[in-house]
Amino acid sequence: MKKWILILGIIMVLIGASLYAYSSFEKPKISESSFTVKGSEYISKNITVTSSNFIISITNPTSHSGLVMSKNASEITNISMLSSMAMPTYTSFGNIKEYRNMAKGNYSFIEFSTSKPATSITYGPTGYLVYIGYVGDFATTLLVIGGIVLIAGAVLNKNFKLSKF
Repeated sequence: MKKWILILGIIMVLIGASLYAYSSFEKPKISESSFTVKGSEYISKNITVTSSNFIISITNPTSHSGLVMSKNASEITNISMLSSMAMPTYTSFGNIKEYRNMAKGNYSFIEFSTSKPATSITYGPTGYLVYIGYVGDFATTLLVIGGIVLIAGAVLNKNFKLSKF
């Protein structure tokens, strides 16, 4: 009867789930375990910026954190030095700091914290990160619409009949 609606919903959910998994695993991330610890100072691995079309996105940074040139990272010993040497953020919203339009070179993200920070750093060429973002958005849309179609197909296949009034 309306079995094709159910099958279409299943296919949409499966494709959405696979695209969502792809977009989740494809992002290049440095996790908090890749920080070097010097007392209360946490220093990330080098982030190599290869072009001006590059984004560095920091999620869950502490209030005493910033991006600096790697060659200057060893000179920073306190929060005031970090504040004076840190690169300005391109945007900052919620728990995310974003850096763009930087000169080519190596950068490090530094945080001062009394405990291990829950910071993650995502970086890469602008086009690549935008592409991954679109894949994630499309996957989410497919999952939602596929779920609705799946439920509709299941309801229609149970021979629901409207009773006569």
